[in-house]
Amino acid sequence: MTTDAIQHADDRNVRSARRRRLQRQLPNTDIFAIGDVHGCLELQKKLEQLILEESNDVSRNKLILYLGDLVDRGPDSKGVIDHCLSPLPEGCERLSLCGNHDQLFFEFLLAPSLSAAWLDFGGQETLMSYGVDINQLIAGRANDEDLALALSEAIPGEHVRFLEALPVALTVPEAYFVHAGMRIGVPMEDQEDHDLMWIREDFLVDEAASDRLVVHGHSPAPTPRMGPGRIGIHTKAVGGGPLTALHLNGETTRFFSVAAE
Repeated sequence: MTTDAIQHADDRNVRSARRRRLQRQLPNTDIFAIGDVHGCLELQKKLEQLILEESNDVSRNKLILYLGDLVDRGPDSKGVIDHCLSPLPEGCERLSLCGNHDQLFFEFLLAPSLSAAWLDFGGQETLMSYGVDINQLIAGRANDEDLALALSEAIPGEHVRFLEALPVALTVPEAYFVHAGMRIGVPMEDQEDHDLMWIREDFLVDEAASDRLVVHGHSPAPTPRMGPGRIGIHTKAVGGGPLTALHLNGETTRFFSVAAE
């Protein structure tokens, strides 16, 4: 099924409320934005360790910011969310935004269905990381009620609440951080959640989307993707590429990346 079809296939599913858009000043803080993890727990842990080792200025705070798509396709979506909920050293904060895959996972949990399009969009791998085997359920002639029961037993409530609470954007004086991008010329407060999580072709053009830098994931490329007023850092970690972070210190930027050994 195509990406466009996935966007519209589950219109009957229960939708969550409009997601929060955060605004912070973050003085004396280094921001480390990380692209799409997609269940690659070992790369996630490796990149965070590199960030903590390389950013050894104890006088500055550190924000590790995930740009969404924590789940799907990779081997350990459950482990990735567990790690996002784990503690960090003093002076460090971890924050995650909502990507389209995280949103689809949450919607699936609200209305489980063995025929959901999300299952073929990376969802089967996500559920397997929780010990829920869709093919086994189908082979055993399970119905949607059986699926809902299996999910309630396998997926911690803390994970459901985590997905529900994910904001869709972070605004700081220097930049907007979002999963996919922004509708060009539209103020952040008027942006649609769907665009912030799904937009691609209408954003990746030769025109800046806003009055400040937009840092995003979602659109994969072998290396960080630069454009007018934007930097994309989805570098295909789940497809054998590296997991990449953008370090933003005021208007100064640099990249960190780790790859599978």
